[in-house]
Amino acid sequence: MLRVIGGKYKHRLLKQPLKETTRATKDIAKCGLFSSLGDLTNKSFLDAFSGSGAIAIEAISRNAKKVVAIEKDKDAYNIILDNINNLKINEDIKVINDDFYKAIIKLNFTFDIVFIDPPYKYNINNTFITLLKNNYIINNDSTIIIERENKLDINDFKDYSIKELKYGRTLIYILRGKIK
Repeated sequence: MLRVIGGKYKHRLLKQPLKETTRATKDIAKCGLFSSLGDLTNKSFLDAFSGSGAIAIEAISRNAKKVVAIEKDKDAYNIILDNINNLKINEDIKVINDDFYKAIIKLNFTFDIVFIDPPYKYNINNTFITLLKNNYIINNDSTIIIERENKLDINDFKDYSIKELKYGRTLIYILRGKIK
């Protein structure tokens, strides 16, 4: 079982989809990530490729104001719904069951923070970030978080300051726009 590690829902348990379907972010990595992000009060948060919804729920637990979770897999989507129903936070989060690329076209909202933890086969690069910008999901002030197993080619992200967090085989990159 997963759990919420901080905020008002700290220690609450969450259901998890099958391991073949998703990959959960370890508690130590979540702790490091959310410590690095600081205060989320009134921040908007997009959890792309959401899995169990644990990251989106963690953001709500830490006072994020508008939280959206996107999950394509129907079983994982249903587990997110179970998790938010169990916590009684249905009004605090919008859950979308669709392909990520289709979902972002319909969102029409710019987020303060975007968490991207796709299946590791996805190549997250500057083209992907440009897609987010072109669909108004991010702007120059947005923080982008990328979780992956392999090193990120930082040459693809020259317009960002990058902080790397490493937890075993898990790498988390926090990208923030450079001041111009």
